[in-house]
Amino acid sequence: MLRLIHKQTTAGALLINDIDDGLPNKTARRMVAPATQYERDGYANKPKQKCYVPRVNSADSTQAGYIDLTETDRVLLSYQKGTIAGLVRAGLLDVVSFVAGDIAAPTLSLADLGTPGAGDLTLTGTSLTSIAPDVTSVVITGTGAVTLTATQILTGGGTVSATSIFIPAALVPGVALATSSAKVKSDGLFSAVVALS
Repeated sequence: MLRLIHKQTTAGALLINDIDDGLPNKTARRMVAPATQYERDGYANKPKQKCYVPRVNSADSTQAGYIDLTETDRVLLSYQKGTIAGLVRAGLLDVVSFVAGDIAAPTLSLADLGTPGAGDLTLTGTSLTSIAPDVTSVVITGTGAVTLTATQILTGGGTVSATSIFIPAALVPGVALATSSAKVKSDGLFSAVVALS
């Protein structure tokens, strides 16, 4: 899969006009019959399906817009020397390659308060990191409620990996064992809530 991310250096959506397959809602391959027999290829005087990379994410307007494409021959050709390559060279688009299995709901198995030091919080699980431009965040509820993004955790001296998140005590000063719990948001998906132990 290729994720096309709007760099937000220009207003409006970016048009990718040299692909007609691999799009999120068009997974069918081109058939052997003449192209005019398929609506997405111009059948009945209708233009091909347009492919736009939005400027912002419709679910979160603070996040850059993006679309995910299947790596078909046409998509790869555009990425190597077509419209996608031109938009990357112009500084308008970023491209991230990943496999579909990389996007999975995070699972949180343990929220350990007091490890490695007093007041520190260590979360363990799987799929705790996000693919750009999605941002991993930790939501603490109950006593000491706070939401921390991966950037805030890293800036505060913590670490974020696919299997572990370490949050220094200074970032979570009010949390308490009996009354606080945590969950992780990764790739727009939340883990189950886990009580601090």
